[in-house]
Amino acid sequence: MTTSAPPPGEPANAPDETSPPPTGWTDVRFRWINLLLLIPLVSILPFLFNTEEPTLGGLPFFYWFQLLVIPIGILCTLAVHRLTRHVDEEGDR
Repeated sequence: MTTSAPPPGEPANAPDETSPPPTGWTDVRFRWINLLLLIPLVSILPFLFNTEEPTLGGLPFFYWFQLLVIPIGILCTLAVHRLTRHVDEEGDR
């Protein structure tokens, strides 16, 4: 695997004039809607659902609760995506 050399007369690592300067993690903005992403994390706290009662269709709570968390997590992720897809890091687009 070889890399191509730049054309003669151009520096090897010339920055692209059209791209903005690189930013670090200090530019990340907190948005309240991102708290929805914490809801599916309930499924990793077993003390909340480590029980057999109540049953639903013969399934113990442990199983049907885990199956219920999957669509809830998908809906939360979809909501955050839809509400933030038109907002860039500066908050305007």
